[in-house]
Amino acid sequence: MVFPAASSNLLGAGLISVAIWLLLFRLFGLSLFLFVLGAVALVPGNPANPRKAPPPKSRVRSTNLEMTLDHESGYIDGRILCGPRHGQLLSDLSLSELLRLLAEIQTDEQSLKLLETYLNQAHPEWRDHADQSADAHETRPPDLNEMSREDAYRILGLEPGSTEGEIREAYRRLIKRLHPDSGGSAVLTAQITAARNRLIEDK
Repeated sequence: MVFPAASSNLLGAGLISVAIWLLLFRLFGLSLFLFVLGAVALVPGNPANPRKAPPPKSRVRSTNLEMTLDHESGYIDGRILCGPRHGQLLSDLSLSELLRLLAEIQTDEQSLKLLETYLNQAHPEWRDHADQSADAHETRPPDLNEMSREDAYRILGLEPGSTEGEIREAYRRLIKRLHPDSGGSAVLTAQITAARNRLIEDK
């Protein structure tokens, strides 16, 4: 028989009290038996005193992200593993910050797919927002002073000190995959172009 937690605690305490009284009458066998039953009833996690198990979660890890899926609610969140936002949760970032992160991890295909999955759930309109941001870039080119060399290298997936040829090759590879005419995002194309220009101007 299964008892609610409060009843189980009362039962356990009562059994132990009776066991102590039986000791006075030298009924050691029965006393020991009741004492054990009482102790078992008071132990957390036993069938008479159950605790609800936490909902199961799945975790997927890539180079840049660790994503968590709550099976019960279907809620997805992720933690950033690299870069200046290391340790931050995706749910703590604004949409504009998430889109910038999306541009920075273009060379990591697994992380890219994980972040797009999160954006599809948390910000279903994110692609429209990206295109609107791109329209602003068409009238106002990105300010290269706003992008550091470290950010530019990270967006292109290059190591500091890469040659101009390596910069141009990385740009061509990314722009071919992400150009709006190929189903990519205009705002990401603008970020990649700005990163290339930021690095080449210093050569």
